[in-house]
Parts: sequence; structure tokens; C-alpha cells
Amino acid sequence: MKMINRGISILITVMFVAALAFVPAKAMAAEQTTPSGIAYSDISKSMNDYVKEHEDELASVSAATFDRNGVITVYRYGYADIDKGVKADENTVYEWGSTSKTLIWVSIMQLYEKGLVDFDTDIREYLPEGFLKKLQYPDEKITLVNLMNHNAGFQESIYEKQETDENGLYSSLEEAVIKCQCYQAFHVGENTAYTNWGSALAAYIVERVSGQDYVTYVNENIFEPVGMKHTSVDMHMSDNEWVREQREKIHCYESISDSEPMTDLGVCHSWVQLYPAGCVTGTIDDIAAFAQGFVSHDCPFFEDNATRDLMLSPTSYFGGSDIAKVCHGLWSEQFKVSTIGHGGNTMGMTANIQFDPESGFGIVVLANKEGEKTFCTGLCRLMFGDFTDGALVASNPVKDHTDISGEYTMARGFFRGFGSAIRYASGFTMKATDDPDVFNMPLTGGAQMVHIGDKMWQLKSSDGNSVFCYESVDAAGNPKLEIMSTDLVKANPLGTISFYAFLLLTLGCILTLFIKLVVMVIRKIRGKERVVTLADRQITLQQIIQGVSGIILFLMCNNGVHGHALAVFSCIMASLLGLISLANGGMLVKNTVGNSEILKRTAVKRYIWAAIAILYIVFIIGFQLYDFIHI
Repeated sequence: MKMINRGISILITVMFVAALAFVPAKAMAAEQTTPSGIAYSDISKSMNDYVKEHEDELASVSAATFDRNGVITVYRYGYADIDKGVKADENTVYEWGSTSKTLIWVSIMQLYEKGLVDFDTDIREYLPEGFLKKLQYPDEKITLVNLMNHNAGFQESIYEKQETDENGLYSSLEEAVIKCQCYQAFHVGENTAYTNWGSALAAYIVERVSGQDYVTYVNENIFEPVGMKHTSVDMHMSDNEWVREQREKIHCYESISDSEPMTDLGVCHSWVQLYPAGCVTGTIDDIAAFAQGFVSHDCPFFEDNATRDLMLSPTSYFGGSDIAKVCHGLWSEQFKVSTIGHGGNTMGMTANIQFDPESGFGIVVLANKEGEKTFCTGLCRLMFGDFTDGALVASNPVKDHTDISGEYTMARGFFRGFGSAIRYASGFTMKATDDPDVFNMPLTGGAQMVHIGDKMWQLKSSDGNSVFCYESVDAAGNPKLEIMSTDLVKANPLGTISFYAFLLLTLGCILTLFIKLVVMVIRKIRGKERVVTLADRQITLQQIIQGVSGIILFLMCNNGVHGHALAVFSCIMASLLGLISLANGGMLVKNTVGNSEILKRTAVKRYIWAAIAILYIVFIIGFQLYDFIHI
């Protein structure tokens, strides 16, 4: 009897094990959930429902979810070419934009693993002697970690020429880094200021240390181990002809308004001079395989998983907190959980990689739409949840905060050299409201800064998106607001006032000149002549000088960052106008002083314009020429 019972027990056990062996893999994974709480078996439904809800904003979106065991699902929605009805498929390629920088940092970590670079060594040890020519603080050490953290002090690259054509690209990465070299605006470690040039400089160090050009290095050390056969890193896409051909088949789009949500930009290539910082192009399957490597059981990038674990450890924090900001070049973002990843934009495409290092779950989203957020950010929020619902906010409920009202500007910008006026045109105003925890941001389309926890803020934009923000202080003790890729620092009130006063005066002069022209034409038609004095001509000349200067400033803010020739021409023109203005103001004073024949009101008018003429040269010398020196 015992033998029979034992046999039955063994039989039942064998049958149970056999039954388990035939349970589908998806059923086994059904109990797993995304960080936001979606069961793996419901990911497809949630994804489809979300896309359907926002299909009016859709050009094409390709997305993939993954975890430690591999890629879970791949989705393709919409059209690579709407007019021709070409649907996005497995052959559709997208530009990564700044997500390309992840390859730079993986390359640096590989060299670190081999002992070829060190994180405590000054980067000048890896560069030709005297290579860095625009250091404001040459005695301060800059390390590879500073480049990874975007806090080496570099401002934006003024002559990057992002919007060039293919024929305008430099011949090598070394030439691009030299020609685009930018000014060091801050002390090392003082501010986080996202920099394409600093990232490209790290890629150039990869070339110097490895002895290979960057394209060859990435293809051999990242693409081949991961199996990325449908991705290009070269600025001309010459390292993968298949990708180059496929790139001609996809169009880019942008949204103009709700009534006309989609504008076809055509193929719309983004030829990037500092190509390692934003020039990768490839399929969703390839980038999904790459992203999954960060969480896989056996990381394909490194010899030892410990190197991967080190890469995912923080190298920079928000303020004085323990909240990670950067992990060896990868940004830490706040959702319901803290994720690690990197987004990117080009002139017509958007990309995003995000993964939770704790659970290993991640998502990649690619879109052929400029500045796309509904899907590239929204799908991440769908999978990871909102940071206002996370443990980070819940565990820091203190609501006291300092007064953050005032004028701010992004540390990612232009603080020295030609183009520095741009920071005044793109500043932020924090204005207190009746609610002490809410600050309005005028001129930003209804954005608000909302206090949600101890030193934690939510930057809410009018389109429904939000960004985690942390309150800290600068070296002078002024409030500073830190977001993921840049700090918002207090703006110089005098500079802001001078900038906008100059623009208002310019607009007034242009309007006055237009009215004068109309009046003159009307008088000519009616045959009525008006006596024009020398002082009248001098005032008109000053108005012309002011108007032309305003146009130059406008060109500087909108185009000057894309060309050294335009910078030099604009500064020379401003200098000449300044000298003419000085002479004109002096003559105006001379013609007014001691002239008893003119009315008092007329004399006051002349003195005002003389003062404006003289102040103009002060503005030119103290602002434009000073900045010109720092090109």
C-alpha cells in the first residue's frame, strides 16, 4: 500500500512539473507589474488605449518595453510618411538626438574598466597640450566625471552650427571640437549646465585614448556586442548604408496649433557638427536591445557587471540632498520611482530611454515629431507613474520654503562671448500668488512652480507635462532651482533691465521712423513742405541707429550662435554705429547749448536724444564689445 501511495505521489508531482513546463511564458510573467502597477499582460492594452486617446497628436511612434530577461513588447504606431500612407514598421529608422550621448558614456566606462582612463585625472592629461583655450578658471581641475555631470562650467557652444547641411560638416571630430570650442562660464562644479560640446569633448577623449576614431570604436565595442546591425553613429551615416537609405523614407513633423496639429517638415535631416552628442540613427529594435543591456543579467557592454553597477551609481545629486541627478552621464529622472536614462531631440525627431534600476523594467520611445512629449514622455509616465505619487514626495512633506520670486535664467545658455544677450531674452520670472506654495511664470504660456515637499517643486507646463525641481542656493546665497539638465540661476537685474529697455527703445524708434515716413509721403502728395532743422536730422539719425542696432541684436539672438562670421560682422557694425552715435550726440548737444532761439520743450527733446546717443555707446562698450572679447 505504501508503495502504491508513494507511486501516486511521484506521479502527481511529475504531472504538476510537466504542467508548469507547458504554461506560456506570458502567463508566468502575468503577476509582474510595471512600476506604475500595470500587469505585464495588460501592457499592450494600456499602451494601445493611451495611443488611441492621443491619436490626433500622432505622426509615428515606435516603443519597446523590456526588463532583465529581455525585450517584452515592441509597438509601432502611425506613419513614417503620412501623405504617402507609409506605416512605421521594423525598417523605420529614427534619430536619437541627445540620446546618442549614452554611447559616449558607455565608451568612457569601457575605457575605465580597462584602466585606460581615471575619474580623478584632469582631462587635460588626455588632450593635446594647450587644447582648452577658453578656460576662465584654468587652475581648477576638470575630470571626466565633470563632463558626465555637465558641471565642468562650460556654456553652450556658440559656433556649433547645428542647423548645417551635410556639405557644411567638419571633416573630423577633432576639427569640430576645436572649431566649436566654448567658453567656461562657471567654476567647476558650480552649476549643472547641459553641454553638447562637453559631451563631444569626452568622445574626442575616447578617440585619443583608444587610438580609434569614434565611429569605429562604437561600432566595434558597442554595436557589434549588442547586435545592433541597423544603427549608424557616423555624421554622414556612411558606417551603415542601409540606415542611410531608410532615413530617406521617413518624414518629420511638428505641431503648430490645435486646428492644424501636424506640419510635414519633409525628410528634415539634422546634420550635427558635434556628432557624438546627437547624430545616431537606427531602428526601435536596435535601441531596445541597447537599452536592455543596462539591466540585463549579463551586461553586453562590459567584461564585469560591476562596471555596469558603477555606471548606474550617482555622481551628482540635487542640492545637498541624496536625490540622484546624474549617474555617470545618464540622467536620473523622477517618476513614481526614480529612473535612469536619457532623452533626445533633433530638428524633427524625439527619443527617450528610461529604466528603473531596481526592478529592471524599462521603456524606449521614438517619434518622428519635433519636441514630442505626449508619447515620448507620456508613455514613460504611463509605465512608471507620476513623481507626485512616489515615495520621494510622500517621505518629504515639509512645506516651508524660501521666497523664490524673481528673475531667473538657465545655466545652460550663454554667459560670455557673442550671443550672451540670449539669456536675457529667454529668462524666467517667478511671481508669487495668493497661494504661498504656487508661483506663476508669466510669458511661459501659463506654467507654474508648485511646492510639493521639502525643497521639492513641480514645474507644471500648460500642456500637462511636469518636471521635478529642487530648491537650493548658489555661492552667493541666492535661491537656485535645479531641474534635471540645468540649474535656474538668479539673473542679473541690471542686465535684464538694460536688455529690455534697449529693445523697447528700439521698437519705439522703428515705430517713430515708420510714422515719419508715412507723414513725409502724405506731405509730398499734398505738396506741403515742412522745415527740417539740423537737430531734426540728428534725432532721426539717432532713431535709425537705434533701430538698426535692434535688428542686429535680434539677428544675434536668433542666428549669431550659428556662425563666427556673423558674430564678427555684427560686432563691427555695432561698434561703428556706436562711434556714429557718440559723434551724433555730441553734435546735438553742441547745436543746443546756448541756442536761445529754440523753445524750452524743443531743447529738452534734444538733450534727451543726446543722452540716448551717449548712453548707446556705453551700452555697446559695456555689453557687446566686452562680450565680443570673449568669443
